[in-house]
Amino acid sequence: MKRARGKMNRSDPVFVEQVELLYRNAPLAYTTTLINGAILAYIQSEHIPLVVLLAWYVSLVIVTGVRAYVARRHALASPDPARAGIWNLAYFAGAGAAGCVWGAAGLVLFPPDSIAHQVFVAFVLAGMSAGAVSVLASRIETCIAFMLPALLPLAIRYLTLHTPLQTAMGVMTVIFLVALSVSAWNFHCAIRTSLRLRFDKQDLEAEIARRVRAEERLFNEKERLQTTLRSIGEGVVLIDADGRVEDFNPAAERLFERRRHDAAGHPPEEVFECFDDQGWRSPTALEEALKSATPRRKRSVLYGKDNVRYIVEELATPLLDRDDRLVGAVSVFRDVTEQHQLTEQLIHAADHDVLTGLPNRNLLKERTRQAVARAQRKHETFGLLFIDLDDFKAVNDTLGHASGDSLLVDVARRLAECVREEDTIARLGGDEFVVLLDGPAKRPEVEAIAAKIVLRLREPFQLETRAAAIGASIGASLYPDDGHDVESLLGAADAAMYREKHARNSKK
Repeated sequence: MKRARGKMNRSDPVFVEQVELLYRNAPLAYTTTLINGAILAYIQSEHIPLVVLLAWYVSLVIVTGVRAYVARRHALASPDPARAGIWNLAYFAGAGAAGCVWGAAGLVLFPPDSIAHQVFVAFVLAGMSAGAVSVLASRIETCIAFMLPALLPLAIRYLTLHTPLQTAMGVMTVIFLVALSVSAWNFHCAIRTSLRLRFDKQDLEAEIARRVRAEERLFNEKERLQTTLRSIGEGVVLIDADGRVEDFNPAAERLFERRRHDAAGHPPEEVFECFDDQGWRSPTALEEALKSATPRRKRSVLYGKDNVRYIVEELATPLLDRDDRLVGAVSVFRDVTEQHQLTEQLIHAADHDVLTGLPNRNLLKERTRQAVARAQRKHETFGLLFIDLDDFKAVNDTLGHASGDSLLVDVARRLAECVREEDTIARLGGDEFVVLLDGPAKRPEVEAIAAKIVLRLREPFQLETRAAAIGASIGASLYPDDGHDVESLLGAADAAMYREKHARNSKK
């Protein structure tokens, strides 16, 4: 009973199925009980009073009816593994009650004066007990609860009669009870093992099905990932924990001009020829992210076929498993060559004249400030020439703005021919130019360069189908004689230019 209570609280699948087996076999067992009980009562009616027979059989019918009612309730109840212990206890109690009723037959239906009827009672009880093994062995405590009260009273009754035959019958009944108990236990173990194997098989099949579904989901996720990688425009590269290329998408193939299967298994430095701004080989952010286990971002220079230069921006992220172990890194490469070129163009446009490409007023001021700082350190002088074109308006009005623009471009070219490469030529706007003569320069040298420029600009300009001639008025300023900052030097040169222009016009 203690063991039954211990099992009652269990709701594992094996226990639940053992209880189900009891109730599944119940209808046949109850029918057999009533039939065998009726036959026994009929046979024993020759030696047992009718009242005793009726009392015993009615008891058997009542117990069997209650058990049948419980079995019916079980059949109608919703499956609930948590209530398996309660149903097991109910069947255990019913089996024990039925065993007691059959055990009573060994006492009240046992005629003292008929050996044949005594043997018949023993035969029926032995048959019922043997049948209980096949019906009740799924729960061993229930099987014992029926067999023990069913056979033990019969054995005691035989042993109390003290005749050799009846004593032998009593001993054999006890031996039979023990043998049935052993058989019931073996049968119970076989049933339990079979159930465990069945549920283990079901669990294994469920696990296999779960893994198959997981593999299908993994395959689908991988396919979606591959489709995504193939469709995006940025190059995506994956390396393993050993720093070798595992995979990259078609965009990366186009960017690095390497086929994926050719690059697989190679270290990044053999696949990606990345350089810094000075032209030195530099590691990719992918390599740095793997070494440091932290995200990295950098911009590098690539050289493709025919030495074509690309600017790439790279964002690399280390890959960690669920235990935070480094298993590789992934990097996204984006070609920003056009963006870089556009940025450089915008920067150049901010400091240069659109028409001639010469530095504008802003860049001229910056370079003049640098020249002032350098001259102060070295105690040197430098010169500034302010150039205004004569007769440019007439050319512009006569030949048109396109010819005027062409003339300005030619002026910029001729000015570059008259000065050194380190000097700065700037266009302030319209027909005004400034030349910054960098480095040590005395006034005679500055005046000589101004004269050279005047002579060069007096030479005719070929504009489409016509030639044009212009002149130039040039004013010069010298640091530090004419000023110590940008504005004063420009102002002095501008004033000198106007004085020269006024003097020349006065002579005319």
